[in-house]
Amino acid sequence: MFASDSDSERATSIEDYQYTCSEFIKDISKDYKDWVDRYQLSENETKSRKADIDFIVKSTNDWISKFGTTIKKIDIIMNDGINKMAETTAGYPFKIDITSGDQSRYILHERKPIKLNLKSYPRQNRQVRLCNYDKDSVFLLGTSTKIEINYSNKSFEPSDLLDEFIVLKLGAFDSEQTISITVKIEELENNTVKESRGYTTLIVTR
Repeated sequence: MFASDSDSERATSIEDYQYTCSEFIKDISKDYKDWVDRYQLSENETKSRKADIDFIVKSTNDWISKFGTTIKKIDIIMNDGINKMAETTAGYPFKIDITSGDQSRYILHERKPIKLNLKSYPRQNRQVRLCNYDKDSVFLLGTSTKIEINYSNKSFEPSDLLDEFIVLKLGAFDSEQTISITVKIEELENNTVKESRGYTTLIVTR
């Protein structure tokens, strides 16, 4: 039997909650695909975004099954998938990538500090920079343990290429932990923000 959180009264069992959340991910993906259709994109772009949404549904539900061992962890993984679908629906007019080694988007990591490489490339005659996710937070975080985040303030300065590291130090390494982090990047032209996009990454330490 799986471990449970104090919130476990929300479901009769972890398995039931895994199933409920997996079905919710499948259902809400249809809404995001409908939004893709409303954008009236090219046929290839429409197919590409819908295929990416399908990949997110499969990956999210696989991770719910494999790593969703508590209510809290299931919620983190589910919300991560929802954020990814929203981001994919909106599309990426400029390049953003976050990697750890050769992994991106869904990262399995050793139980030690996590070093994420953030790269972003603007379109021609534009610049990019890291920005706050909202007025209170630099990043949107979902985490099963306390976490300390280190990053360079230079990331907030407009540049032709954003290539920085974000280091996550977890409060507990004695057990498997789950983290979802959303980084928000702005694209500027003549010091005026033209576009902004979030990029969500899911990490499990083992």
